[in-house]
Amino acid sequence: MLSRPFSFRRHAALEDFIIALPSRALAILDPQERKAFLEREVRQAFGFRRAEVLLRPEGPERFSSESIRVRDLLSRVQGILEGTGRAFLNKAVGSELGVAAILRPLGGTYAFPIRQGKTTLGILVIDSAPRTQLPAATERALISLCGQAALVLENSQLLRAKWKLQDKLAQQAQLAQLGEMTARIAHEIKNPLSSIKTIVQIMQEDASLEEQHAADLAMIVQEIDRLSASVAQLLDFARPGPEPRGSVRLQEIIPSVVEFMQRDIEQLSASVEVQIPESLPAVAGGAAVQREIFRNLILNALQAGEGGTRIFLQAWEGILEDGSEKFALVVVEDNGPGIAPEVRKRIFDPFFTTKQRGTGLGLAIVQRNVEYLGGQVAAESPAREGKGTRFLLHLPLA
Repeated sequence: MLSRPFSFRRHAALEDFIIALPSRALAILDPQERKAFLEREVRQAFGFRRAEVLLRPEGPERFSSESIRVRDLLSRVQGILEGTGRAFLNKAVGSELGVAAILRPLGGTYAFPIRQGKTTLGILVIDSAPRTQLPAATERALISLCGQAALVLENSQLLRAKWKLQDKLAQQAQLAQLGEMTARIAHEIKNPLSSIKTIVQIMQEDASLEEQHAADLAMIVQEIDRLSASVAQLLDFARPGPEPRGSVRLQEIIPSVVEFMQRDIEQLSASVEVQIPESLPAVAGGAAVQREIFRNLILNALQAGEGGTRIFLQAWEGILEDGSEKFALVVVEDNGPGIAPEVRKRIFDPFFTTKQRGTGLGLAIVQRNVEYLGGQVAAESPAREGKGTRFLLHLPLA
């Protein structure tokens, strides 16, 4: 549908549409549905071929490739508008300023900033083709509409923050109940296990028994240790997540974790290679939290392999393309069999495991701890040459 001629009657109808838009949009609770609603309403009301709202990504999503692309576009458009004092950008303005190439990645003829105060929350991209120049009254209406859209986004952020707080409180209440229950279970299991282990170890010191039942006694001790580790992991998951306080140097934490796990690594004929530059800044979080993250990742790689697994840990300082945020990027990669496609989307689910033994909590604990610190963790598999798994962690700098 092409843009229609601007008339007084249509102008009044658009004013009513713009005024009513916030309340209609906020009645939609799902953010993606609300965004689609805004785009559809603008497209239909003005008769544009396309209308798209590009929002500044927040939360863990800000590290995705699409997020980085959007933030870069927002930064460029905002810089041009602030530098020139323009209210919007279109092909004519772009040609005049020599920045027409900025609009090409947007795929539109107009870009209107959605601002709240001095902060650009997003961009409204319009494709008015075949017309490249809209009437001045239509441009003013779209500027007004973006002001209303900013109100919608601001209120949406407040609602989202409220829902996140409610979810967090509900989750904390559930975890408190789970923690109380698991503490009781742990008490009932760990004490007998400790007693059994002590008795077995005494039996191992008896030369006559040790000679006849050496393998059986060793297996009992090994199974007791495995059960104790499972109970400890369940307690770790039930415990409330860590607060993002303090700072640690990964150059010190990761090698200490590898050293602590050296016995497990040698038993599986595996190897762990760590490459972290001394210049890497400290990251947010306490030492115990970071050790737990990397211990679980290394243990997951060891358990997924079939012996002789090679594990590589690398870290360096990263920065978003718009320069708005720096972080530590950590890669934990192995050359194991990889993760099946149908399993990949569930690996961070609590209690999900493809192993015959294990609680299925290791990666769930990793994700919970990383997100509590304000970062993000993602998995890629195969990593290279059709095998292996790569975990990518974005950790906030201290």
